[in-house]
Formats: sequence, structure tokens, C-alpha cells
Amino acid sequence: MKLRLHWTEKYEMVREYPTFELDSEKMPELELEMTQVFNAGSYNAQSEALAALEYKMHHTKLPERGETIFEMVGPHSAFNESVVYPISDEEGFLNLTGEK
Repeated sequence: MKLRLHWTEKYEMVREYPTFELDSEKMPELELEMTQVFNAGSYNAQSEALAALEYKMHHTKLPERGETIFEMVGPHSAFNESVVYPISDEEGFLNLTGEK
């Protein structure tokens, strides 16, 4: 008897894109959510505020450009500059890298 087998491995990972900047003067539609991120007093509050900011970025279309804010300033155009890190079961997410 012969068996032909192959080995398969499954990896969970995060792809981290380069930092980008949001300016509330250029995007006043996001000022409330940006203020909530800035004023968050705990890690949980900051995570919730970042999730709300990301949601608004995905769902706010800029009429003059015909695309959402996330499509306009989001990281996906920098795919070749991204870095992949192995992780556990978590999916992609936003991280705060700096505050002004």
C-alpha cells in the first residue's frame, strides 16, 4: 500500500501598513471621532473610539472625489511597504501611532 500525502500549515497574521495622518481641518467630518480617540482615558475606550473612527472612514463618501475617506487616505495603496507579523486569532485593526 502507498499513500501520497502533503503537509499543510495554517498561519494567522497581521499585515501592518505604513502610518498615515488624518487632519481634522482637512476632514471635518471626522473631528468628533478623532476627538474621542484623543480623549480616550483607557485602552478599551481608545479601542472603541478607533473602531468608531474606522467605521466612519469606511462609510463617509467625499462627493468631490467619489470615494470614501478610507479609500482616499487608507493604507491599501502602500501594500508593497507593508510588513507581515504572525499572531494568534485576531484580525486586522487600527492602532494609534501618534497624536497631535
